Amino acid sequence: MLQWEGAPHRGARLSMIALVGLIALAFVAPVRAADEVKSERANGKLVSYDASAQTIVVKEGGKEQPYQVKAEGSVLTRTTVTMNGKVAKFDDVKPGMVVIVYWKPDPADATRRNARKMDVPKIPKEFQEEVDAAEKNAESQ
Repeated sequence: MLQWEGAPHRGARLSMIALVGLIALAFVAPVRAADEVKSERANGKLVSYDASAQTIVVKEGGKEQPYQVKAEGSVLTRTTVTMNGKVAKFDDVKPGMVVIVYWKPDPADATRRNARKMDVPKIPKEFQEEVDAAEKNAESQ
């Protein structure tokens, strides 16, 4: 039977190179992930949308919170809007609708919130009444 003498050493060398590469990735990936800020989530009712100022205001627990939005642009840079699980536009969302906003702090100004996505979930009427009652209760306190 013929054997190639260099074959076992080459296989071991390739395995060692692959192992070193995996170890390097294990150290680089967490550093890269630590630099990236995760999105926060906020729930409330839409108060207003100002297309010229590119802002929305959402009432969360009795307090109005502004968010920066970008209605136009690529899917990677604009604020996406969905209503009942389908793609929508900011003009489709009316004041008083319950919204879920996914946002990140502005890297240049930590007091500003950049909205990445706004969802308008379908809420059954009886739950909407509960949401309205809870909001009135929060306002009175």
